[in-house]
Amino acid sequence: MIYPAETLKLRDGRECTLRSVEAADAAKMLEYMKIMLGETPFLLRTPEEFNYTAEEEAGILERRKWDPRCLMLLAETEGKIVANADIQSHGPKSRVMHRGELGISVRKDYWHQGIGSALMERLIAFAEKSGFEQIELTVESKNRRAIALYMRYGFTVYGTRPHGMKYPDGSYDDDYLMVKMLK
Repeated sequence: MIYPAETLKLRDGRECTLRSVEAADAAKMLEYMKIMLGETPFLLRTPEEFNYTAEEEAGILERRKWDPRCLMLLAETEGKIVANADIQSHGPKSRVMHRGELGISVRKDYWHQGIGSALMERLIAFAEKSGFEQIELTVESKNRRAIALYMRYGFTVYGTRPHGMKYPDGSYDDDYLMVKMLK
């Protein structure tokens, strides 16, 4: 889905642009993901496991842009991507089309600037307009900052997946399964 670009004033006075991803963003998205995967243990992949080519990434971004049941946004400032978020249907099957899956990440040096909240508001509005009846997500139990954001927007924990994430040192973290009911 295409989302028109808009300018967001950050809490520290900087401006950023929120907009749909484009295939032309592929190289910058790859750079962003490498940074994000190195900054946080809470994403599913390690930097070494994220090995898309620019061409593969461009194809993914192009498909998401034109999918009417998907909205993928990025936040960009000073020519670099500083946040990314998306919501998409669980699939084309009639029994799961009412469910949307949400994901969001913000670079550490842009935390506490209002970007996460702005992205959440736009994704929730898209979900409501698109006929989703619920939005789901998975978050590691130690990711307190993300959990607080999700709860602020009406998500609740409906389950725990023990040892949902295993880290390189052999330790584990449980996953919380969260949902926001729209109907």
